Amino acid sequence: MHKRMTVLLLVLIMLIPYTVRTEQSTPFFNMPTATPGQIIFRFRDGIRWGMTPEQVKILEPEEMNERSRQNWTVMMAKEKVAVSRFTADLLFMFRDSRLQIIAYEFQRQTSTTDYRYLMGAMKSVYGEYSEADPLIVSTLMDEINPNHYRLDQIEGAVCWRTGDGTAIYQFFYGNDSFAVMYVSPDMGTGQYQVNGL
Repeated sequence: MHKRMTVLLLVLIMLIPYTVRTEQSTPFFNMPTATPGQIIFRFRDGIRWGMTPEQVKILEPEEMNERSRQNWTVMMAKEKVAVSRFTADLLFMFRDSRLQIIAYEFQRQTSTTDYRYLMGAMKSVYGEYSEADPLIVSTLMDEINPNHYRLDQIEGAVCWRTGDGTAIYQFFYGNDSFAVMYVSPDMGTGQYQVNGL
């Protein structure tokens, strides 16, 4: 029994250098690390940027009205959809048949408390926001529906950014209306004319 204990103690003493490491020591092998995949923004029902109107119609259960202007197509849900504790109009906007902008429009929400509640809900999902330039919001929409979000009526604009570059704007756009607008990274921060700059 005493001999077995001595052998076991010697084996343990021999293993100590392999189990105790200092900061300078190198491991016997490199531990594999997960390579983070590209974060891809997904909207409700698995909808994502670049989808065609037909692909969105397959995934979105709401019946849609559709209209086109130049190279833009806008699909709007015929019925209001549930968003947080509210109901809103849902719009999908496609440039050259590729999804670029999604918006929720909350109309007849008379309380600033409603706006702040939704801002808090958005913050819980997307983190801290930053102030947003109302000109960007207005410019993004002008090509699709000029003066829908009029610059002189946009107030309280804030913005979140997701890992893939999606911009999410929340803003008042009338006396009793506010919106949340999701903008594809392909749209950039706005459609400014930069010729000659």
